[in-house]
Amino acid sequence: MPKIDAPASALVPQLQGLHLFHFDGAPCAQRVRFALGEKGLARGREEKFTAATPSALAPDNGRWVSRIVSLVKKDHMTPAYAEIHPNMVVPALVHNGELYLESMDIIEYLDQAFGGAPLIPTDPNLRATTMQRVEQAKALHRSIRFVTFHWGLGRLAMLKPAEREQLAGLAQQGNDGENLVSFYEGYSNRTIPESVYLEHLTKLFDAFTQLDTELSDGRQFLMSDEVSIADAFWSMKILRLLECGYPVQAQHPQLYAWYQRVYQRPSFQNEVMGKNRLTNRLFHTKARIESLFGKGLKQVVEGLAQSRAA
Repeated sequence: MPKIDAPASALVPQLQGLHLFHFDGAPCAQRVRFALGEKGLARGREEKFTAATPSALAPDNGRWVSRIVSLVKKDHMTPAYAEIHPNMVVPALVHNGELYLESMDIIEYLDQAFGGAPLIPTDPNLRATTMQRVEQAKALHRSIRFVTFHWGLGRLAMLKPAEREQLAGLAQQGNDGENLVSFYEGYSNRTIPESVYLEHLTKLFDAFTQLDTELSDGRQFLMSDEVSIADAFWSMKILRLLECGYPVQAQHPQLYAWYQRVYQRPSFQNEVMGKNRLTNRLFHTKARIESLFGKGLKQVVEGLAQSRAA
C-alpha cells in the first residue's frame, strides 16, 4: 500500500487525521467507505475538498473528514483535484499528511493502520485467492463504467466540448491511467458502438454467473464466512448495476443473497448508503420506468441469459 511521495498538492501535507476525497455515488469511493466502517471509523464533518482553513485541516476526533469531490459538478476535472489525484478519479485518502490513491491500496493501508477484524485474510492461501478475486474485480472496472454510463447515467454523463478540452489538458499533466479522455470523447459524441457496451455487459454477466456458482456451497461471504476486501469490491458493482436495473436476483440468486448479507451490515448502511439513498432511489425509479417500456437493462440481460442458455 504505497503512499504517494511528494504530491503536487500543497494541501495534502497540511491535513491532520483522516481525510477522504470522495463522491457518495462512486463505486470505488463506496468500497473505501465500507472498509472505513468495518474498521469502526465513522463519517465526520463535511469540508469543501479544497478547504484549507485551520479548522478544515484539523482531525475530527477519531472520525474521518468528508471532502466531497462532486462528479456531477466535475470537481474531479479541476486543476486543484488533479494535483491530488493525477488520474482525476475518486477516492483519495490522506492520513496525517500522507496521500494514498487507488481503493485497493487505501484498504490495505487501513487494514494495517487500524484495528478490527482484518479485511485481508492472514492465512496465506486464503489471502492469495482473495487478492486474485480483487484483481478480477479491478479488471472489470472499465466494464462497470461502460455499462452504468450507457444504461444508467445516459446524457447526464456526457461532457460538453469545452469540458472535454479541459479534461484533455489536465490529463497531459498526469498519466490518464483511467483512459478518461478517450472514453468521454467517444461517449459524449455517441461514437462507441453498441457492441462494445454489450461486450462489457457480457463480461460482467459471466463473472456474476461464476460467483453465483461458487456461493452455492453455503459460505456467508465471497471468500469465506468472514467479510473481506473482496466483498467490498464486488458488492459495489452489484449496488451500481441494481441501480441500472440489472435483474441480479432473477439471474444470480446466490449472488443476490450474498449481496443482501453485505448490504445489511452497519458499515454498508451507514457509510455506503448513508447519504446515497435518495440518488439510489432515483436511479431505481428510472430503471423501472425504462423496463416498463422494454428499453431497460433488464431486458438486455434477459436476452443475454437466453443466448447463454441456448
